[in-house]
Amino acid sequence: MSSFKFADRYAEASLAPTAEMIKSRQESASRIVENIRGSQVVDLVDVYYGGKKLDINWFRDEFAKEDPTFSLINNEREVRVLSTAVLGQIVASGDPVAILAIIAGSVSGHRVPVQAEWLLRDAKEAHGSFSVSDRAPSQLDIKITPTIATKLTEEITDLAVNDWAGLLVILGKIRSESQNSAKTTTAQILKALEVLKHQAQLQREEAQMLWWLVGGHSRCLERSFSEFAPMQAAIIGGIEMGELTSTTHLGPVAAPAILERVVALAKRPKGVVARDLASAVDGLERDYLGCLLSSHREVPARLAPVTTALMQAKSMGNGVWHQSFSESTGLDSKIIFEPGALASQAYYENLLGQVL
Repeated sequence: MSSFKFADRYAEASLAPTAEMIKSRQESASRIVENIRGSQVVDLVDVYYGGKKLDINWFRDEFAKEDPTFSLINNEREVRVLSTAVLGQIVASGDPVAILAIIAGSVSGHRVPVQAEWLLRDAKEAHGSFSVSDRAPSQLDIKITPTIATKLTEEITDLAVNDWAGLLVILGKIRSESQNSAKTTTAQILKALEVLKHQAQLQREEAQMLWWLVGGHSRCLERSFSEFAPMQAAIIGGIEMGELTSTTHLGPVAAPAILERVVALAKRPKGVVARDLASAVDGLERDYLGCLLSSHREVPARLAPVTTALMQAKSMGNGVWHQSFSESTGLDSKIIFEPGALASQAYYENLLGQVL
C-alpha cells in the first residue's frame, strides 16, 4: 500500500502549503482518525467520489480549531486531499467500513475518484490482506496451569498436633489458594475457548458457503440457480453470499471466485444477453425482491447502487424506478456490468450494510 507522507498528498494535488499549515492539518486529521464514526467515514468516501450534497461541517469544525479560516467553500481540492489522507490512515488500520465503502463506491469502475486514485488501490490491497489475516488460525495455548503456593505446603507440614488456632489459619489460606487457582484456570480455559469458538465460527461460515455453492440453489428463493439468467443469478448470489458472511466483516478473499462459480450455474439464454443493471433488476419478479431484501440494512445510495435499484424496484415497480435511481445515485440505470462484477458489487454492498 502507498506510504506517502502527509505533505506528499498536497503535492499530488499541486498544492503547496507552508510547513506550519501542514503541521496544523496533521494535528486535526489525527484527531479525526481517532474519533471518527462509521457514518462520518461514509461521508468522506462520498466526498472522495465527488459527492457534494453532504453535511460535513463536523469535518470543517475540526480543522477550524487550529485554523479558523478553514472553509469548505471554494476549497474542494484541499478538502479532498485532507479527506483522502484521513481515509488512507483508516484503511491502513483495517477498518471494514472504510474499505468496503471505497470498494463498493467505485461501482466496479463505473465511478472514478476525482483525485487520489491511490486510495482505491490501497482499499483493494487492504481488503485482500485483512481478508486473509482475519481467517488465519490463532495460536491456541492449551496448557492450563493451576496456581500452587509452595510456602503453604510447608506450613501444613510444619503444623503442630492439636494446634487448632494454627489449623484455622491454614484452612483459610487453603480456601484462598483454591479460589485463586480456580480463577486462574477459569481465565485460561475461557481464553482457549474463545480461540476455539472463533475458529469454529470461521469453519461454519466457510462450510455454509461451500454447501450453498455445491447445492446450486438459492436459499431465499428455493430455486436452482440454473433457472435464472446470469445477471439475475449474479444479484441473487451476491446478496445471499453476503448473508452467509456472518463471522468476518470482509469475507473470504476467494469471494469473487465463488460468485463466478454461482454465475456459471445460471442458464445460458439464446441470443444477445442484456448486461445493463436496469434489465437485470427488472428481470426479477417483485416477490423475489421482497425475499432478497428481507434482511436489508440501510446503505447510502451513491455507494450501494445495486441495493438502491432493488429497493426502488420493489417500492415503485419494475421499469418505473429508473429516473429515481439516476437522481439518487448519480448513475445511469443502464450501466453495464459483467455478471461476475455485478455479483461482487452486490456482495460488497451487503457487507457494507452489515458493518454500518
